[in-house]
Formats: sequence, structure tokens, C-alpha cells
Amino acid sequence: MQNHQRGSSLLEALISIGVFAFGMLGLAGMQTQLMQQSTHAQFRTQASYMAEELIGLASADAANVDCYRMTSSGPGQCGSAIATAAVADWRTRALAAFPGATAAPPTVTYANDGMLTVTILWQRPQEPAQHNYVSITNLYPGF
Repeated sequence: MQNHQRGSSLLEALISIGVFAFGMLGLAGMQTQLMQQSTHAQFRTQASYMAEELIGLASADAANVDCYRMTSSGPGQCGSAIATAAVADWRTRALAAFPGATAAPPTVTYANDGMLTVTILWQRPQEPAQHNYVSITNLYPGF
């Protein structure tokens, strides 16, 4: 009976090593996904912070809210030097903070109904998809 059982321990060991190696590959793939999600979360958090910063600046200077408008080509002209400098500084920091932001710069729109919209876009070089963060608030200069 022992002649038929010869090598079974070796076979069991090889199978267990294979199962362990397959599990380690799964863990490595999961670690890669976790790192990517962590990076996405970091950019979303930074975009949220920067959008709220600009909304705060516009709220504090509600009389010059039109000065905080910004197209993809840059901020518009405004009568307030302080607001113009603040928007230019914010835009420079936003372009530096997000990968691919120079190809799709942040925009800020202000509608006549009081809706202030801040849109921040980014795209990492190795990713095909472009990510965005949009923050909308109501801002009325008369209040």
C-alpha cells in the first residue's frame, strides 16, 4: 500500500505552494487598485479644498463676484486689483496641483441667477479617463 502513496506529500506541497502563489498575485493586484483609489481620493480632496477656497474668496468679496469668473484661457478683466490677483494666484496653484490641468484648466462661471460654479479637471498620464470635480453654490452680491 505504501508503494501507491509514494510522492503524494510532494504533490500536496506543490499544490499548496501554487494556491499560495495565486493568492499572493491576487493581493498584489488588490494593492495596486488600492493605491490608485488612494490617489484618486487625494485629488478629489484637493479639488474640493481648492473649489471651496475660491468660493470663500468670492463670498467674502461678493461685490466683485464677476471678477471671479474664469474661462479655460484664464481669468477675465476686472476693476478690482485684489480680486484679479487672488484669482490669478488660485489658478496658478490649481494648474500646479492637478496633472493634466494645463490641457483642461479650471473654470468658474457666475450666472445671473446667483449660481457660482467651480469646475476642476485632471487626468493622470497613464489613465484614459478625465476626472472632474464641480462645486456649485448660490451667491448673491446684494445680501
